[in-house]
Amino acid sequence: MTFLSRDATLFFTTVGAGPAVVLLHPTPVDHRFWLPVAEILAPHFQVVLPDLRGHGRSEAGAGPITVEKLAEDMSHLLDHLEIDKAFFAGCSIGGYTLFAIWRAMPARASGLAFCCSRPQGDTEAVRARRHANIAKILEGRTAEFFEEQLRSLIGPTARRRWPEKVDTARTMMETVSAEALVAVQEGLAARPDSIATARTIRVPCCVLAGGEDPASTPSDMRLLAEEIRQGGGSVEYVEIPDAGHFAPFEQPERVALILQRWLDVPDKSAK
Repeated sequence: MTFLSRDATLFFTTVGAGPAVVLLHPTPVDHRFWLPVAEILAPHFQVVLPDLRGHGRSEAGAGPITVEKLAEDMSHLLDHLEIDKAFFAGCSIGGYTLFAIWRAMPARASGLAFCCSRPQGDTEAVRARRHANIAKILEGRTAEFFEEQLRSLIGPTARRRWPEKVDTARTMMETVSAEALVAVQEGLAARPDSIATARTIRVPCCVLAGGEDPASTPSDMRLLAEEIRQGGGSVEYVEIPDAGHFAPFEQPERVALILQRWLDVPDKSAK
């Protein structure tokens, strides 16, 4: 299924029925990142799985792919589906988009689950690395870029236990055009610091960290949880010690159970 958001036709799919839960994937993969989690949530929720612009079957549109554009896309998606408000969960750029959603349309968020998505903006070193990635992509070295991403985004435990996940992630990455890869890196480099935003969140939050994540470390994610609490918000913090930056993809059953608990799904095992 598709919908139009400003200058791009975007793809999405849904599974299940019930309250809406929108799952936002990281870059450079697509909605399939979340499919195993979605299938577990589907008995209780209408799970909405978009391909973010420039990923999967979604067009990139013009210019950098910023979190502000992605948040606007989600507003148009809810309008298209005639959904007033939803729970949102996002990983990496999907999680960064949640801050933009809260800034732009807080009334449409029932709750926010941040997976491996630090609230701080890029440091100068990280921004320089993004510009180096852009140069690499423009030189036609996208395969090299993907291999570097696979090593950094999927934790060592998952690479050792489930090597097939690396191949699955690579397959998703290879659908993204060089132009879209550059647009995403440009958008990420422009991502604002969201610590002040975290202090304003007034809906239930879940903060999930991967113990093997070098990009959004457990200390980064604990900082996010603490900022939400200090601002008066409600937050549950959970850490998966043997998961990397792609924690929901690496360990979907564990992440789905965490989200079910946060979403207040009855625990059948307790009966």
